[in-house]
Amino acid sequence: MAPPDAEIQALILPRAARAGRVLEFVLLFGLLPVLLASGWVRVPLMPLLWLTSLYCAWRLRLDGKLGSRGLGAAQGAPREWHRVLSTFALATPLLTLAVWITRPQALFALPLHHPLGWAAVMALYPPLSALPQELVFRAFFFNRYRFLFGSGVWLAVGSAVAFALTHLVFRNWIALALTLPGGLLFAHTYRRGGGLLLVTAEHALYGCLVFTLGYGRFLAEGSMQMLR
Repeated sequence: MAPPDAEIQALILPRAARAGRVLEFVLLFGLLPVLLASGWVRVPLMPLLWLTSLYCAWRLRLDGKLGSRGLGAAQGAPREWHRVLSTFALATPLLTLAVWITRPQALFALPLHHPLGWAAVMALYPPLSALPQELVFRAFFFNRYRFLFGSGVWLAVGSAVAFALTHLVFRNWIALALTLPGGLLFAHTYRRGGGLLLVTAEHALYGCLVFTLGYGRFLAEGSMQMLR
């Protein structure tokens, strides 16, 4: 019986490289979120995200994973786009109902009361927030830590948990309630071979929806810096 993918990857990577990646994983997805959430480290979140994504892009380039093949070609692109859009169409009324039940006064508050700010978020969120996040939590995570989690469902779960835990910095349960299932959904899309473009578009759809509906304030500390 052939060894699992994680074992194959571990055999390919030298011991020093494995140790380096484990340390990198602990620093980026363990220590840094804890320091930010605890308040021991106070830095602007968006510049930190951009710097992290630049580091991840540099590492992927060194690993030979920055090309379209390395980041996941859009296999069966029309079918995958249809699945993403269909899921979004089903999720939209459910999220709208959730806001109406839990925070009815906030429903559509941003576009109704701050239309220019809302338009700026709609334009800037996809390239300045969704793209770097997907580069870090999907393209980088999937390519760098496959040797730890294997190539199956645990890699997607690890990516989603890391994505959600990073949002501990916002110190509210709604941020986690949104980002954990969101991370699972985005990881599923990337794992299916959707590629960075598709998963970024999916992330942008849900992010823009959350800000439009009224849950944006729970994730706004970082994203709203784009308007300042």
